Amino acid sequence: MRGGAVLGGDRKLVDDASTLFGSSRFRALSDDTLKDEDNAAWVLDLPDEARQAWLSRIHWIRLVDRLAENERFEPERRRFRSFLEGWRRLRQSDFIDPADPFHRELSSLRDAWLIPTRGDVGPPSKQLNPRVVAAWDAYLEALEEYHAPEVQVRTMVEHDEMLFRLSGRIFQLMPFLTTVHWDAAGEFGRLDQFFNNLRDLQEDAEHGICYLPVDLLRRFGVAREEVLSGRCASTPAFRAMMRFWVGEHLAALRERARPFIEAEGVHPSLEIMRSWSLRRHARIERVLRTLDFDYRRFPTRYWAEVRRGLLVSRLRSSSACPQPA
Repeated sequence: MRGGAVLGGDRKLVDDASTLFGSSRFRALSDDTLKDEDNAAWVLDLPDEARQAWLSRIHWIRLVDRLAENERFEPERRRFRSFLEGWRRLRQSDFIDPADPFHRELSSLRDAWLIPTRGDVGPPSKQLNPRVVAAWDAYLEALEEYHAPEVQVRTMVEHDEMLFRLSGRIFQLMPFLTTVHWDAAGEFGRLDQFFNNLRDLQEDAEHGICYLPVDLLRRFGVAREEVLSGRCASTPAFRAMMRFWVGEHLAALRERARPFIEAEGVHPSLEIMRSWSLRRHARIERVLRTLDFDYRRFPTRYWAEVRRGLLVSRLRSSSACPQPA
């Protein structure tokens, strides 16, 4: 997550980012190195133990997301299907084929999510943490569904369900999350995915994807094809729709996420993640509103701000480090 365009050509940071987060490891819609910076550059500044825990989770999540997206382009390779088969075999029989191409990832998933159990008789054993595994299974199922060709979301209720099944489940997989904040983290993830979808409106449209629900488009008289082509971006109907979407509907999502936004006693790394995410949300909304919701112009303005912000952040971090004698 340290893209060269962000930090003036520091190749080591670029290589570290691509390796650690799996940015553009597979053929996909775009090079996500800068997008990963936008979401989680803060992780690389955590203390060693916390950083490794976060990097592991992000690596697994990015891996399966990339595999699912990759399968849209090259279905014959079945890499996502191969991962699913290996994971389901592990779930059913606690067995990982040594020849499995994802042997390392499956082994690390098993090691991270095994918990000790004690039955009425016999020695203690271990089993996969059922709550975390259920969230992971739900995320994998959502990837299968929402990466299908020509996917369309019919209603606003289905849209909000999609947000939760994707990012809500991701946030429930975050390290250092306790049972107390489990449900609240899922709602914060729902909110986070809403903002990511806003940020990616133009990128998705360029690839024939529109996650705006059909009933929302019909309510305001905006055609899906107009969103994909960009023809609607400066029309009164589209602007009215977006004022509702980034006004009333967003307000409802924020209210659902409030318990996590205001939660006390969370792990320090979760506090940092929350603050970073809220700043990103505010930047996405501000830039979109500044452009009067013209999502065609959004990427140029937004990513320029991200680059400047990351550069300033890194320069401040470097200046704060002790200098060698």
